[in-house]
Amino acid sequence: MPANPSFENSKQVLDNGYVRLLDVMGDDSSPDSDARISTGIAARSEDQQTTLVRFLLRHKHTTPFEGTAIKFEVRAPIMVIREWFRHRTFSYNEESGRYKQLDPLYYAPNEERVSYQAKSNHQGSGDTHEEAAKFVVQWKDEQAAFEESYNELIQTHNVARELARLNMPVSHYSTFIVTGNLLNWFRFLQLRMDANAQFEIRVYADAIFEIAKQYFPRSFEAFSDYWLEAVSLSKREIDLLKQMMPSAIGQDAFTSAMPAPSPNFTKRESEEFRQKLIRMGLLA
Repeated sequence: MPANPSFENSKQVLDNGYVRLLDVMGDDSSPDSDARISTGIAARSEDQQTTLVRFLLRHKHTTPFEGTAIKFEVRAPIMVIREWFRHRTFSYNEESGRYKQLDPLYYAPNEERVSYQAKSNHQGSGDTHEEAAKFVVQWKDEQAAFEESYNELIQTHNVARELARLNMPVSHYSTFIVTGNLLNWFRFLQLRMDANAQFEIRVYADAIFEIAKQYFPRSFEAFSDYWLEAVSLSKREIDLLKQMMPSAIGQDAFTSAMPAPSPNFTKRESEEFRQKLIRMGLLA
C-alpha cells in the first residue's frame, strides 16, 4: 500500500541526506495471521494479536515477520552506504555515475562531530578535536576542488562519466532504494541504533525507526522491549550478579512486584520471568 499521508513519511538526515518511505506491504496484523496459518485459527482480536506478536519476538520466532515489506528511498554519504550495504538481506538499487552526472552534494560534519580517535575503541570517536573548525573548512575546500575537477572533465573535456568520478570522495552523497521485510529492518535497527554504531549511520537508523513504527506500532513496541532495549547476560556476568546480591529475592516480593496481566505483560510472561530468576539463582 502507498504511504499514509497522515503520517510523517520523510525525514531530513545530516546536512544533505534524507529518508523517504515509498511503499508498505502488510500491517500489524500480518505477523499474527502468518503465524496462525500453522494452526488454522482465524484472525483474532487486537489484544490477542499483540500477545502473540510479543511472544514471537520474545522467543525469537521470526519467520512471521518476513511476510511484510517496507521500501525507502535514501540519500546518504557513500561512507554510510558502504556500511548499509553490508546488510545483505535487503534489496538495493542505487543511482549510477555511469548514466548521469551526480549531484554536487557532499557531507561535512559540524565542528562538534569532529573528534579524536577513541583511546579504547579502534573504530570509534573520542573527545571533540581542538582543531575541528580548521578541519571542517579543509574538507569543504577539498570537496569543492573535486567537484570543480569532476564537472570540468565531463562538461569541458567530454571524459566518460564512469571515469570522471574516479577520485570521488566517500563524503559524496548517493541515492538508493532499499526494500526489506520487518525482520530485515529489526536486524538492521538493532545494530545501527546501538550507541556504538557510527553516528552517521545511526541517525539514518533513528529516522527509519520513527517512520516505520507508525505503520507497525505493536510490532515495533515489542521489538523495542525485547530486542532494542533488552540486555543479555553471560554466565560469568550472572555469577558476578549473584555475588553482589546480599540475598535472593523472596517469593512474596516477586509476587507483589508483578503488574496485573495485560497483552503487554501476560501471566505467561510473568512466569517466564520467574523461571529466569530461579535459573540465575536470584529468586528463593
